[in-house]
Amino acid sequence: MPRAAGASRRTLLRLRPGGGPGDFLVYRWNGWCRQFADSIGSLGDGMDLPSDKPVRASLAAQIRERLVERILSGELKPGDRLVEMRIAAQMQTSQAPVREALRELQAMGLVETLHNRGARVRLISDSELAEIYDVRAQLEGYAAELVATRGVSLRAALEDEIAAMAAAAAAGDSQGFSEHNTRFHRLMVAATGNATLEGLWEGLNVRTRTMLNVIRRRSDLAEVSESHRAIVEALESGDPARARATAIAHVLDNKP
Repeated sequence: MPRAAGASRRTLLRLRPGGGPGDFLVYRWNGWCRQFADSIGSLGDGMDLPSDKPVRASLAAQIRERLVERILSGELKPGDRLVEMRIAAQMQTSQAPVREALRELQAMGLVETLHNRGARVRLISDSELAEIYDVRAQLEGYAAELVATRGVSLRAALEDEIAAMAAAAAAGDSQGFSEHNTRFHRLMVAATGNATLEGLWEGLNVRTRTMLNVIRRRSDLAEVSESHRAIVEALESGDPARARATAIAHVLDNKP
């Protein structure tokens, strides 16, 4: 069913509330424009749109989300082929929405298409991953600055995520650790109230997680979980400059 034309930007962007590997935002403007166009398409001069378009868009979104979940969980690894016919059979649909989902994943930097060889999960190079971390550090620094300026207290929620990270680290559960780590940072970014910042951060986050599932060592996890406490204290201090510097240092210190 099309969304109302007055829906907020955050509503248009969010695919699923809450945490988990499928919770991500389509941060590119073409995605925003497409969703907005879908929402107002029925408000034209009495024109009837083809009935299969909303259905196809919905299917493409579901397929895209499911593929992202599989990539983030490590079920699909960099270099794995994504065969349209096979995915369509698994999802019990035609190849058209699968093709659309793969195009969107390619725009997000998660998938690449090779000439005459189809699509595959994209391997992010070391240099690109380093660039992403540099940009993400600045985004999180700005987010921390905004949260400290607003005086929003996130201590209880953030400490819950630190405890969950520590438990996952002790159990050797790298996937669980990754999910709670993401929730920690997402809580901080979401508390800014800046939907554009949130969307940009989510786009970078989903790309970094695909690689961290491959390279993160178990021995790193406990240390990384504890390193988040400095961010909590900086946010609670009410000092925007300290919060910004601490958040930036955290991201860069954990740069692969």
